[in-house]
Amino acid sequence: QQRATTYIAPGMTTGEEMPPLDVPSPRRLLVLNGKGLDTRGQTEESRQYFRSSAVLADYDRRIRQVAQELGVLVEHIQTNELEECIMRLENSSEDAIVINPAAFMNEPSLAECISRLDKPIIEVHYGNFIAKGATSLVTKVCTALVCGAKLDSYAVGMRIALAALEPGYTEFDYPPPVSG
Repeated sequence: QQRATTYIAPGMTTGEEMPPLDVPSPRRLLVLNGKGLDTRGQTEESRQYFRSSAVLADYDRRIRQVAQELGVLVEHIQTNELEECIMRLENSSEDAIVINPAAFMNEPSLAECISRLDKPIIEVHYGNFIAKGATSLVTKVCTALVCGAKLDSYAVGMRIALAALEPGYTEFDYPPPVSG
């Protein structure tokens, strides 16, 4: 069961002709939420555990707002099926990915899938799972981690994903990345 929403950058409409070749097309981001995000904030137990009353629609609204601010195309997907999550990642054509793996964060097959992708992948979490003593296998294979910034974790993650696409992003990495 996959829920998806696609956002169009400001100034574009669905069915619009592609811009002329000399005009760069907007960056495309995939924002993927894993198992359990569809029920987050809906029960007292969930609100207590995550210390939040935010529901998926609140996440969706924030992601849409940030996409408009940044002028990017965003597809926001939530899935409770690990196989669907992995398949969507493997078939992603977006420039970068922002992922909240949620209940999939310790799935070895998801970490393996992410490790094979050649694009920026930013892991985000509403709360600070590290403060709760939790760990994530996914973190080890992602470009960056943002946690504990509430819904702004997605905003920051989206901004990092875009920054990671720029040539200067690795300017101070040592040793310098090998050009291929």
